Amino acid sequence: MKGHGPRSFLGALLSATLPLKEKTAQRRRFAVQAVFLALTLSIGYAFFVFVASIQEGGELSRRPPGVDGFLPISSLMSLRLWAASGEIHRAHPAGLFILLAIIAMSFVIGKSFCGWLCPFGFVSELLYRARKYFSPSFKRPAGWADYALSVLKYLILAFFTYIIFFAMNTAAVRSFLDGDYNKISDIRMFYFFARITPLAAFITGTLFLLTYFVPYFWCRYLCPYGALLGLFSLAGPVKIKRDAGACTNCGHCAEICPQAIPVNKTATVFSDECTSCALCLDVCPAPGALEMRLRGTALRIKTAALPPLVAFIFCLITGLAMLGGYWKSNISADDYRRLTAEYDSVDLAR
Repeated sequence: MKGHGPRSFLGALLSATLPLKEKTAQRRRFAVQAVFLALTLSIGYAFFVFVASIQEGGELSRRPPGVDGFLPISSLMSLRLWAASGEIHRAHPAGLFILLAIIAMSFVIGKSFCGWLCPFGFVSELLYRARKYFSPSFKRPAGWADYALSVLKYLILAFFTYIIFFAMNTAAVRSFLDGDYNKISDIRMFYFFARITPLAAFITGTLFLLTYFVPYFWCRYLCPYGALLGLFSLAGPVKIKRDAGACTNCGHCAEICPQAIPVNKTATVFSDECTSCALCLDVCPAPGALEMRLRGTALRIKTAALPPLVAFIFCLITGLAMLGGYWKSNISADDYRRLTAEYDSVDLAR
């Protein structure tokens, strides 16, 4: 562990995540990530209380609509229905607007949801920093292996895209969204973890272990949302530009990039893996060498503006859904009680 100033593990972890005291952009990013993780955990706890109230048979507690953000299939189905007919399905509608928000964020500021808000991305980053603390000499997979593995998330995305947007017609999508399976897909998701099978526990544990040893394993190789957002980010108007004349060729930007992007060898960072974390901008010692700019203009996006900008986009779209009455699900308490009881009886009979 030689070379790490802080003696405590937590101190070293925070020091690695916040590389320099004066680099407030990374401290703000860390704070935004931590707040969003806390919000996610609070939603999870509120949903736990909601499920417990169903099991107790009394009056149901308030269901947190934010849990819809963890229903990717339902959200993609709702997006398909909305795109085809303009209809916003009222079962788990918050999932649709959360999906639209993260797509908008990733288009405006390339893949910024992954680098600034995603709780899985934050946990992956903490695991990555922890591994660097214990094994600073660890090397990434070889280039060919990294490329081959990175294709997996696009294959997963292509599969779901084909099924939802091409193989199913609008009537089939609506039928799925109206169906009992979708109505309690949130309960099913909860029970997947609350009653996790040995195989599922093994797979989940393996993913965490792989993420510890291989930086951002889930995000980089398996997450279909990451693949989707990466495609939108490539089409986005904001890119990190490198001025070769001002660059000192120190290589710090490429060295610190968590996605291993060769920032020091390109004029424009054009990568589906860039999460706009701004680490390369913060570590660059040459003024003007690296800047985040609006494509085709001289307009510079300062790193200090990133936290309020990404938060504004997310809150704007989800806030409009709340104001428009499209945030809360219309699934009745009776449906939740009945369908959960049916699911329980089938699950326990296995």
